[in-house]
Amino acid sequence: MNIIWKSPSKHLTINPQEVHIWKTNLEQLSIDFQNSFNLLNEEEKIKAQRFHFEKHQKRFTLARSSLKKILSFYLSISPQDIKFQYSDYGKPKIIDKINLINLQFNVSHSEDIAIYGVTCDYFIGVDVEYIRPMPEAENLAKRFFSQKEYQQIRGLSSEEKNREFFKLWTGKEAYLKAIGKGIGGGLEKVEISTHKPIKFINLPECNNINYNLLYLTPHDNYLAAIAVEENEQTYHYWQLN
Repeated sequence: MNIIWKSPSKHLTINPQEVHIWKTNLEQLSIDFQNSFNLLNEEEKIKAQRFHFEKHQKRFTLARSSLKKILSFYLSISPQDIKFQYSDYGKPKIIDKINLINLQFNVSHSEDIAIYGVTCDYFIGVDVEYIRPMPEAENLAKRFFSQKEYQQIRGLSSEEKNREFFKLWTGKEAYLKAIGKGIGGGLEKVEISTHKPIKFINLPECNNINYNLLYLTPHDNYLAAIAVEENEQTYHYWQLN
């Protein structure tokens, strides 16, 4: 998929028939680290400082501050005024008082790349992974994937096995994040067909709602998956610099 990532205006609109996907390079944002840190509330600052390694502190800080900047474009308020509440599984949502257009969002980051998904009314989950050698891919598939998926991975060459593992992993995690459960919701219960047409073929706790599955390459050696409630949406792509 050949994607053109556009630069946003300060005020964006979105409707239920649109899915907005954002990306940012956290390494490029590091020059603004102090300003980004100042956008966090006290609880978020404490969480950032709990990370043992400085690079992980920076990635959390930059990913969270970037999320606030992105959401502020739609809500027309200051990033500092973006406040969240959390589900029992830790999934954040914007507090109702300021979320007058019912924005839904999700975020994922791996190494230096962060991906954000934004919709209006419809649940969305995103996952991004840095593609790296996974000699344990087959063992992990046997443990966390369905029997059918494991058999599919088992018969592939090493390079194909690696790619297929990440496609299945990111797709499963994106869906589980969309429904607010995370990977604890059961990776093996989510089944995906990665052959065209790419689609979910088994979804737990979907309440008879279908989900679209989209894969994209936000940067060299990265793979992202987007899972969103099916509503014949159009996709728009933005880059936060």
